[in-house]
Amino acid sequence: MIIRTRRRRIGFLLAFHAIAWSASAYFAHSAYTGDRGLLAKQQAKEMTAEVVRKIGDARTERQAWERRVSQLSGKEIDRDLLDERQRLMLNSAHRNDVIILLNP
Repeated sequence: MIIRTRRRRIGFLLAFHAIAWSASAYFAHSAYTGDRGLLAKQQAKEMTAEVVRKIGDARTERQAWERRVSQLSGKEIDRDLLDERQRLMLNSAHRNDVIILLNP
């Protein structure tokens, strides 16, 4: 009789510890790879850094375009920029320009 209770107690302890370790392993794995785990947090940081970089690039490009527009409008117009736009839009060249034709 004593042997059965001892085996039962040891069996219960082994089962309890196996279940506890399994649950701990499951939660640790979930905390690392889950939807809100450490890997997801790292991916979110990388995506945020990429979006911030794209926003910075867009701001730089916008400032460049605003500078060009301000040179074409207003009281004083930049003659070189106006001449460049005119030649580009009308597909014309000045007689003193050197034109190099490239074969496609």
